[in-house]
Amino acid sequence: MGTSANRRGPKPSIPLIPDWIEPLPPEVEPATEPVGPQQEPTGPVEEPSPTDDGVDSDETTSPTQPADEEGAQPAVPLPANRFNTSQRGFQKAVKTNNFSGLRRTVKNYVAQGLGGARTGARRLSRSGRAVASFGAVLGDIRQQGLAATLTRLNLGQLVGQPVVTVLSALMTHVCGASALLDDAITREAYADTITRVVADMPDLDLEHLTEAQAGEMLAVFLEQSIVLRLICDIGRSQTVATANPTDSLRVQQELYQIVNGMVHSSILPELTQSMADPANLNREIQRIYFVALNAITTAN
Repeated sequence: MGTSANRRGPKPSIPLIPDWIEPLPPEVEPATEPVGPQQEPTGPVEEPSPTDDGVDSDETTSPTQPADEEGAQPAVPLPANRFNTSQRGFQKAVKTNNFSGLRRTVKNYVAQGLGGARTGARRLSRSGRAVASFGAVLGDIRQQGLAATLTRLNLGQLVGQPVVTVLSALMTHVCGASALLDDAITREAYADTITRVVADMPDLDLEHLTEAQAGEMLAVFLEQSIVLRLICDIGRSQTVATANPTDSLRVQQELYQIVNGMVHSSILPELTQSMADPANLNREIQRIYFVALNAITTAN
């Protein structure tokens, strides 16, 4: 704007940092402390998988793998263009309104975009923690009763309220309130889970929650989290303000039906059984994400 003087920048006689500023102390590695009963993760700690799109990746819990995969070599960094094929398939389906190829797109997304079931499960580990938290709450409701569980969570005023009200009030406890993208995806998946559960289980009574109902609710949550992770990675055109809401909901519904059909029969018995061991629930849920993604990659 004509008001700035021509500067030559820092030089030995004019350092960038003034000499009167005290030098910073050397960095010290934080001491490693044992994980307490209220701390996560409960599984083995590994380096997070690399991402290319700025997605939150501070999770370090890796899913428990089958015995023949223990001790596997660290994953090779994924290529920057790993989503290209699945993005093209997704965009074609949306533009042509022909969803016959979406199943192949989902398989390609897991195999190439996520780098396979193991890396994909690691990337979804924050959603896994939320599913485990939801499972713990449902287990408490079954064992201790709805009123006692809600009172412990400072939600005692919701006793007697409709299912949708109670489940909605649990969102912060289940999913957290952080601004991380992964957690935002998880919260949206939880909200969609409530909508689907209320629609598909009109007679659901949390006062008399059955083991089968709890397992079904966890399965829906896990499936929805995979769908929304996929949309965030390869279908962002459906998440912008200019997207047609009706079209976006239709695409999401198609994707859910595909994922549900690929994984539901594999994960439902495992999820139901996992709630019998609350101490290892988080570890088991992380493993079941691997089972779900592996079912997608091996589906016909």
